[in-house]
Amino acid sequence: MTQSQHYKFQAEQAKRLARQVTDLEVRERLLEMAGEYSRYAELMEARERPVEWTEGRSLAGGHW
Repeated sequence: MTQSQHYKFQAEQAKRLARQVTDLEVRERLLEMAGEYSRYAELMEARERPVEWTEGRSLAGGHW
């Protein structure tokens, strides 16, 4: 399991739990946590992607 998959799983767990609780404050906090886990998963996915190279330049504009 990659780090991004781990955080996506945690986000889903928090969402499922939020649907089950009746306390509104707890539900809101769980949904906030789910959002944070999802954002972290996106960051991890970006780190896991290979760097793309085109015409001798990186996407950042560097030269060889």
